[in-house]
Amino acid sequence: MRPVKPPRPLCLKRRHLVTDEDARYLRGRVEILRPGDETGAHVTGGREEVIIVLEGTATVHHGKAKVRVREGHSLFIAEGVLHNVRNEGRRWLRYVYVRSRAKGEAPQH
Repeated sequence: MRPVKPPRPLCLKRRHLVTDEDARYLRGRVEILRPGDETGAHVTGGREEVIIVLEGTATVHHGKAKVRVREGHSLFIAEGVLHNVRNEGRRWLRYVYVRSRAKGEAPQH
């Protein structure tokens, strides 16, 4: 098997796309997972989240379902849903997640 090449460099100065300084109610970040890596099962509290795959294919355990999200596609994750993003492919996985603030969570400005 050939070695897996890392993804192309990001055209960004930071991995956080949306920070406290940028927006009051959103957070966003670029995540990169090697083949076999995963985020670990988690719930984002009272937050909603969207995952947008930039490169590779994400396998998302979403509640009781297992969903494959291909490059150029996205997945909405409702608040309180247990989920885990996993790279089951041979290429690096690069995706963006954008999440809302939790209900009642004060904005940071």
